Amino acid sequence: MSLQIHPDLPLDTVPRQVEGFNIDKIPCCYILKHEETGRMVKLNNTGMLIWQTCTGDWSVGEIIEALEENYPDAADTISRDVFRTLDILKDEEVITI
Repeated sequence: MSLQIHPDLPLDTVPRQVEGFNIDKIPCCYILKHEETGRMVKLNNTGMLIWQTCTGDWSVGEIIEALEENYPDAADTISRDVFRTLDILKDEEVITI
């Protein structure tokens, strides 16, 4: 694991999806749309994959490890991508940390 450290997100943190979002696939990307507020967030394939792992069952470290195992060619950038994406998902209020 070529792990980078995030100052505000320990590896044992367990991210969880905010309830109420539906997923729409459009040609360029995915759209998360909140069923009550209508709030929408656009995600690329990587963002969607990471959002889907935020089930409340996996820690950040486990998410990184699983992605590195499944995508060994990208292993040196996965931890950075996961931390960056989790920051965005948190800022967009589609996950809780």
